[in-house]
Amino acid sequence: MGMRKRDLLLRRYWRREEDGTYVILYHSVFHNRCSPEKGYIRACLKSGGYVISPVSQGRQSVVKHMLAIDWKFWKSYLLTSSAKYITIRMLGRVAALRELFRAKNGNCACMEFSSGELMRDMGLPQGGNEPTKIETQSANECERLEGPVEGPQGGSKRHLSSTGSLVQLNDATDEFFDVPDESEYDQREAMWSSDESTHAADQRHAKLSSAAVFVRKLHDLAVQKRGYIDLQGAADADNGPCYYGHTLPKDSSCTMPSSWSMTDPTTFLIRGESYLLDRQKIKAENTLMQMVGADWIKSDKREDDLAGRPGGLVQKYAAQGGSKFFFIVNIQVPGSTTYSLALYYMMDTPLEKVPLLERFVNGDDTFRNSRFKLIPYISKGSWIVKQSVGKKACLVGQALEINYFRGSNYLELGVDIGSSTVARGVVSLVLGYLNNLVIEMAFLVQGNTQEELPEFLLGTCRLNYLDASKAVSLDEC
Repeated sequence: MGMRKRDLLLRRYWRREEDGTYVILYHSVFHNRCSPEKGYIRACLKSGGYVISPVSQGRQSVVKHMLAIDWKFWKSYLLTSSAKYITIRMLGRVAALRELFRAKNGNCACMEFSSGELMRDMGLPQGGNEPTKIETQSANECERLEGPVEGPQGGSKRHLSSTGSLVQLNDATDEFFDVPDESEYDQREAMWSSDESTHAADQRHAKLSSAAVFVRKLHDLAVQKRGYIDLQGAADADNGPCYYGHTLPKDSSCTMPSSWSMTDPTTFLIRGESYLLDRQKIKAENTLMQMVGADWIKSDKREDDLAGRPGGLVQKYAAQGGSKFFFIVNIQVPGSTTYSLALYYMMDTPLEKVPLLERFVNGDDTFRNSRFKLIPYISKGSWIVKQSVGKKACLVGQALEINYFRGSNYLELGVDIGSSTVARGVVSLVLGYLNNLVIEMAFLVQGNTQEELPEFLLGTCRLNYLDASKAVSLDEC
């Protein structure tokens, strides 16, 4: 077709779920030691990977394969036949796995499918700037396995404790892995460099998207150590003065970008009254607290104890007196620029009326770390990001460092994402698509005894298409 060849430079993450499912994720990266080969154009893998789920007590597996690729001006030249060929090549990989295990283990009692029956969404849009998205799912493809599935490295599994992931389960630990290790990053890892021409390469630095600088600065330390940075970036924007608790606007209609609202509590599952007997979870019905504000700020250092700062939402109520109590979750993403997402919750009920919460607020850090739980959910976004984040509760303090700040009318939790290399990796995948995501979260104190059940949600939030360029700079306040 007269078009130059494409190459890719990818970063890989993978994890193992409690049920034995493996999620393998890829996305493009940039590395100054690995520029496109002469005669090649560097394409961009926006998202993609495999989900391998066990069935039949682990003796068979369902394999799903998805890719979303921007070919960099190549796609518009693709004929329908070429598009089908690319899709069939993807299917061939999955089919080859089936045939490999069939040959190793004899006849496999799984249904046959033709390539046509396995294809999904083969049509390609004709616009030159739209990404190509091809999703391939082998609905009943299976591989018979005689033992536990090996991880992508083919070696032993590295269990994580203090550096565990944000998405580990509440009752059993998810396993997360950084692949490859640091020494390999120096040679292999990188970030996509956009384009076939010098002019376009120069423009990449001048016209970075807002989500990208966020990811780039998030991984500033990783850049220094490993030589790579994540894909998309953005120029910083000037913002007005700060009023802690109100730097991120509220939008109950959920239509305004870079805004927050509360989300439906029934979206989330919590431990029911009989959980210790039947291990069943139930839908939450309401929340103990109301969300009353949020901050989306950036600074050249980590910003702690926002609730204790004069002039803010919490201190305004403290000056008025009364029984109102605030619970603040401050999610801190480190880098040359540190970003903080602070969520403010308030309740009118006296603290002593809620014994479990009172124990948490007035307890020591060990108790707090063993009980504070987050339930994440990506309600709008790419398939691969949803797979990465999941929708399972995790004990945040078991995976990340949390700094607690207790005031007369508040407790603030500073969740340091930088305390876990693996968590930074998972978060970087999410942040790479930040302004294309709707993120929902719920917070609670885990109930472990019959007296502490059923659990109750402290609060929920919905974050609509956050934009790093709209974060308020504290340096200018």
